[in-house]
Amino acid sequence: MNDRKHRQTTAEMEPSATRSLWLDGVSRSYPPLDGDVTTDVAIVGAGIAGVATAYFLASTGAKVVVLEARGVAEAASGRNAGFLLAGVAENFVAASHRYGERNALRIWHFTKQTQALVRSLVAENGIDCELRWNGSDQIPGDEEEWREIEGSARRLSSEGVAVSVDPAARTATYAGDGELHPVRWVRGLAAGAVRKGVRIHESTRVDAVAPGEARTATGVVRAGAVVLCTNAYTTHLASSRVRPVRGQMLATAPAAPVFARPAYANRGYQYWRQTRDGRVLVGGWRDTAVDEEVGEEERTTEAIQKKLGAFLVDHRITAPVTHRWAGTMGFSHDALPYIGAIAPGLFVCGGFTGHGMAFGPASAELVATLVRGATHPDADLFDPMR
Repeated sequence: MNDRKHRQTTAEMEPSATRSLWLDGVSRSYPPLDGDVTTDVAIVGAGIAGVATAYFLASTGAKVVVLEARGVAEAASGRNAGFLLAGVAENFVAASHRYGERNALRIWHFTKQTQALVRSLVAENGIDCELRWNGSDQIPGDEEEWREIEGSARRLSSEGVAVSVDPAARTATYAGDGELHPVRWVRGLAAGAVRKGVRIHESTRVDAVAPGEARTATGVVRAGAVVLCTNAYTTHLASSRVRPVRGQMLATAPAAPVFARPAYANRGYQYWRQTRDGRVLVGGWRDTAVDEEVGEEERTTEAIQKKLGAFLVDHRITAPVTHRWAGTMGFSHDALPYIGAIAPGLFVCGGFTGHGMAFGPASAELVATLVRGATHPDADLFDPMR
């Protein structure tokens, strides 16, 4: 398992121009599949959704095998900003217009369940992932959005949510939100899943799935259930409405303190944070190149990177840029993930629309419940057939 051929670092596997800060020095730790296997559940994909699903199923005594084409958390789970925000990308008022207020509240509480799960799983498994609960800021891109942000704060405050509004700074701060190192988080949880008996096979691309089996070039995994936690890549294996969308980021060397907490601005199209060691991370601006920022190619573009660099200039951040990278997100038709059965014995859990860290653990808990044949009160919200 610790053989050199399994311990490629991401620096060897990716050009430096697209290497995520979070993946620096990361090595693949688990062997490829070698031969046929029979198990209770086969999970395709070892991002946060796949790893958490494996963890929850193994916790109930199921035998689980996870198959990953790359390495644990090397795709979208290792290329995001590491935000743990409640709700969807839109503010609560906008979400209420889209889903209805009752469902918007259900979605809010669903993502709060993720935050509760992160707290408990990090503690339970002793995961060092730089988890901090400093809250998050919502910042408007225009006057209409500011009115919605103010209205959202009033409505959620009436539900007991800890939120404060600063009209002078035109900011709403949600005290319960958090941030972490996403790769350490997912890989730490993967180690916990392995301790519960989960088998993980990296560098193992699944070529086809059917109810009861997942086929690879080096073996077939036969299982009572197969779960696709493949997010943007789901259409390679099943009929799906998930579409691939590119997101870009950059990170600087450590800088003097500038930002107290993660920020989401302009309806989630712009976001930034400062890490514990002072690095400034900036991402987004996809709305300025909507037609170009699609597909599975994980490459940066001059147009978007210039926007991210201009943000640093505007905020007088002079620390040099050390990392620039891109990642592929899986978008759904309504910005909510698809979670549930798509055929007898075949399940999907993906389409997080850029919010995999916020939705992932609670979504994994939901799909694990359905795989076990039980019911879940929020299954209707995320039904893949909706």
